Amino acid sequence: MSKPRIKGLVALVSAAVEHGSAAIEKVQLDTAGRTFTLLEKIPPIGRPASVVHVLHDASVKATHGSIRLVNRVVKQVADVALDVALPDEEVPPPSP
Repeated sequence: MSKPRIKGLVALVSAAVEHGSAAIEKVQLDTAGRTFTLLEKIPPIGRPASVVHVLHDASVKATHGSIRLVNRVVKQVADVALDVALPDEEVPPPSP
């Protein structure tokens, strides 16, 4: 397999993680948001629900932001490692 193909595979996996994380983040925020919106309308628990809503959203955003940050770093490290480790010519297939 050639270095460009390997780098293409790394890019494909990285893009899948990036976009998958963004999609999951949106679903998590939207789903919880509907519940929090209802809870926030109930007078005795509205204010505490609002606080929990803010904390929840911050936690979800931080988690997925971290996933995407690590993903970008791993992709960059993989690209550099491939540039250093593999020549620009064909790499022999692994032996059985």
